[in-house]
Amino acid sequence: MRSYKCLSQQIFSNESYSIEPIRDQDKYAILEIRNEQLYHLRQSEPLTKENQEHYFETVVSDLFEQEKPNQLLFSFFENKVFIGYGGLVHINWIDKNAEISFVMKTELEQQHFAKYWSNYLKLIEKVAFGELNFHKIFTYAFDLRPHLYKVLLDCGFNEEARLKEHCYFENRFLDVVYHAKINRAISCRKANESDMMLYFDWANDATVRENSYQSKPITLQGHKEWFFNKIKDQDCQMLVFENHLNQAIGQVRIQVNSDRTAVIGISNDREHRGKGYAASMIAMATDLFLKEHPQLVVAYIKTENVASAKAFEKAGFVLDSTINYEGSPSYHYIKKI
Repeated sequence: MRSYKCLSQQIFSNESYSIEPIRDQDKYAILEIRNEQLYHLRQSEPLTKENQEHYFETVVSDLFEQEKPNQLLFSFFENKVFIGYGGLVHINWIDKNAEISFVMKTELEQQHFAKYWSNYLKLIEKVAFGELNFHKIFTYAFDLRPHLYKVLLDCGFNEEARLKEHCYFENRFLDVVYHAKINRAISCRKANESDMMLYFDWANDATVRENSYQSKPITLQGHKEWFFNKIKDQDCQMLVFENHLNQAIGQVRIQVNSDRTAVIGISNDREHRGKGYAASMIAMATDLFLKEHPQLVVAYIKTENVASAKAFEKAGFVLDSTINYEGSPSYHYIKKI
């Protein structure tokens, strides 16, 4: 098996499905697939065996010699049986994005199109996001296969653009539809002393103060005392969350009060709001806490803070009641194991 220099792992699998660097033995099966499906490919005429042999001997072989090739091609299998091929093409190593390509055996499309596309997408995402740490992957498709769009949407892709009458096919102009998915992987760590100013900036953000029950600006001296006490407090879980680029995107704090009630609060960095991080942060922090503290976790959210309420619901919290909390009409959310 040939290996790509840019990948530390070459075979990616999920249950009965797998991909590995494109095999030379699949080249004629690929030729047949492409020639049968010219209608949706950026290929102007049928391939010959000579074309395909030359392509594999030059272009494909060269991919394995480059540190950063412009495409990474894979053979796709179900239970080790060749189903099709695809990869990451038009790779932009600077902007960390790539287009997804994939074709399967023609006779499988009618009955198994969604199954194979969805499982292939899971695998190619492992390559793009898990292995290469890319920021974005996308598809560029002639508007000929609307059944593909549902698969993409179900797999977390969004339609970002529709290029009107962008391609010419069989005497008519067709739209090109662009679907994309952004890497929203996150990780967390315990807050430490070096995070003091980071928390100070987050705490004094105008939106954070507006949604807080203590809305007055926070002084640096007061924040220092509070912060250094909290990171030492055994009843306080303070987590800093980072994205796939190791950028700090926000924090979650769970405080166990004297009555043993665990109260959760969250704030996002202003540069990373509206990207869907909040629900994932809440869920991850709550799950970590409940593993060690099998009890109820509660959240109090001002009723006007609709975005935060939606994030907690998405993270598995249930609205228990609407109450007056610290002088403000508030939602009372709960979550437990």
